[in-house]
Amino acid sequence: MLSSMLCFPFELAKSLQEGGSGIIPTDPYKCLRILDVESILISLFPLVAVQLVNLRYLAFQAHDASPHASISNLGNLQMLIISSRKNVVVPKTIWNMVSLRHLYIKTGENLIELPSFLQVTGNDDCSCPSVLASLQTLSQVSPQSCYNIFSRTPNLRKLGFCGPLITSLGDLEFPSLCSLKHLHKLKLLNTLPYPEATRSCNPVMFPENLKKLTLSNTGMDWEEMWSFSLLPNLEILKLKFQACIGEKWEAGDAEFRRLKVLKLHDLDMKQWVCSRDNFPRLQRLVVQRCLKLDSLPTSLGKIYTLEVIEVNGCSLSAYKSAAEIQKEQESEGNYFLKLHGKQNS
Repeated sequence: MLSSMLCFPFELAKSLQEGGSGIIPTDPYKCLRILDVESILISLFPLVAVQLVNLRYLAFQAHDASPHASISNLGNLQMLIISSRKNVVVPKTIWNMVSLRHLYIKTGENLIELPSFLQVTGNDDCSCPSVLASLQTLSQVSPQSCYNIFSRTPNLRKLGFCGPLITSLGDLEFPSLCSLKHLHKLKLLNTLPYPEATRSCNPVMFPENLKKLTLSNTGMDWEEMWSFSLLPNLEILKLKFQACIGEKWEAGDAEFRRLKVLKLHDLDMKQWVCSRDNFPRLQRLVVQRCLKLDSLPTSLGKIYTLEVIEVNGCSLSAYKSAAEIQKEQESEGNYFLKLHGKQNS
């Protein structure tokens, strides 16, 4: 029996392109587990997919990709990938999909409707709220729709917020993550810029087990970076477009004790001052499109765990400083440090 396909039979392709609301003969596809139609731009959520009740994996692209409430018919679905030209509204019926492991929305500032309550009869005949115990990934969701849901996603491992993350007073703010004991990857994409440099939140707002953190457009003062050094298990830190603003990042006494990967993308800093004590276990440094950065700190040459430096789209002097760091380590017998990228012409 057919369990996956790399091309689409005529009746299925036609139904998708016409809006996906027609009836297809289900017998040939009743064992279908994987349906990836991201290569076909359709207008709306493909209703035809909800007839394929054995699907484990569904990926699609639509102009308006908000799932229909009937998506809960896919009781075996584990992976849902959505590409949309508009912001997506995920219906409350999603909370009935107890097998769902990954809800990955690729773009936009998307909403999740508050869960309804299911009548679950146990030994005590009580009513229990919807819980997605299997859900591990939730991406590109508006923080405004997440204040009351995390108690129902206890095993979430990867989370991405996209929406307003800065208060009227200029502080970073997002829904409490205290209940997410297993969360190890967090992305914060702010969509409402603040006119001045912003402040970080209290480090206790982050789960203790957090290993990967990405900040984008948060507009924080560089002096606020010390707060992230207090995250005890942080291994990967990515600072993207306007994550921090200002001409100088002076790391001071901050010690990122377990940080292995540091990525700096599209930042406007001119000067970076740090010592090897700030990043004692750094293995990989990526600097991309930091056009104003004059040079990399020479102290990076004293970090003997450093294996790779990538410099792309930066000034000629920044690239040359990376080459000097590589030469310094080679002079001390470390030939393992690799330099990737190219200098701007």
